[in-house]
Amino acid sequence: MSGPSLPEKFRDLEPWLEWALPTERERKAKRIASSMEEIRAFYAAMFARLEAIILYVDQSPYDELPPASRRLADLSLSLIEICNLVELYKGPDVMDAMEPARFVPHE
Repeated sequence: MSGPSLPEKFRDLEPWLEWALPTERERKAKRIASSMEEIRAFYAAMFARLEAIILYVDQSPYDELPPASRRLADLSLSLIEICNLVELYKGPDVMDAMEPARFVPHE
């Protein structure tokens, strides 16, 4: 990775770079492979900064973001991927639902 990992004002989120995944398929795989403790920690770190992140990345179209800003946007997409687990289901499994690995996104 050349250049800054994340924009300067978001460098505190660098411990979470493993969640900066560019595709829905990769984000889902990360979610499935993570413990609920890891998911909650990521959620807490990101949710606290979400408004600032949205204002920052909304300055340019996604396809035109510099690499550091793109990684920040990808972090926020991973947050979206795990929100329901934290906010609604309070765990990694959804009762009476299909196994999440069976859903394969079309990219």
